[in-house]
Amino acid sequence: MRYIVVTDLDGTLLNHQTYEYTAAQGAISELEKREIPLILNSSKTKAEILNIRQQLNNQEPFVCENGGVLCTLNSAPDISQQNQQLHIEYLGTPRVQFLESLFLLKQELHLNYESFENATVEDVVRWTGLAPLDAQKAMEREATEPLLWHDTEQALDKFRRKLQPLQLQCVKGGRFHHVMGTFNKASCFPKLKEYYSSRWQEEVGIVALGDSQNDLPMLEEADISIVIPSDKGIKIEPNRDDVFFATETAPDGWQEGIEYFLKTTF
Repeated sequence: MRYIVVTDLDGTLLNHQTYEYTAAQGAISELEKREIPLILNSSKTKAEILNIRQQLNNQEPFVCENGGVLCTLNSAPDISQQNQQLHIEYLGTPRVQFLESLFLLKQELHLNYESFENATVEDVVRWTGLAPLDAQKAMEREATEPLLWHDTEQALDKFRRKLQPLQLQCVKGGRFHHVMGTFNKASCFPKLKEYYSSRWQEEVGIVALGDSQNDLPMLEEADISIVIPSDKGIKIEPNRDDVFFATETAPDGWQEGIEYFLKTTF
């Protein structure tokens, strides 16, 4: 069996406040040396992940917007990123198709939240701490609509019940609630396994790393599950007995988790 590593970004690989990953660089280099692919799987947009992927010199497939968009490569992985062609696959209802329904529900239930649809670049900068150009990339949504929730838990429960007949859900991330189709961060797993097993002609195992509720599906379905503690003190517990819980927040905890995987597997 050969492994791929599927990781969340904010709060898992990247520090939740500064977005830096220096402390994890050693583990990233070790994965590269061992030819273990690193798959980025985030609530971030395609534009954001393409930027981070370039910083990491990462040439593997990646997954955007909580599992809603899978991007694989039409060209060989050793071709320069500029010359690679991405194959884009949508795993759920596109955002443009549910924005009107979301607006009507907000009016009907008198909900109190802010959303990317009505936000300015300055709003997103204020919410996330991103630089303006990066905030613009974060607004290029294709499959999800992030909400900054200001209402009650009771209102959130009612909202979620109203979304169900529309084949939509509202999932809590590290900073936002995300309205999206009935996909999750593990929806890409069968396609990723097929992609790599076809390349390698071997069985593919998945190592997953995450820190938030929206990471639970991939943490529960992966062969090896690694939880990075949230800097907000929120602890997630995947429904399995063999989870490795890192002791440090990102990016140090990511380094710790990969070291655990390498030490116990090889």
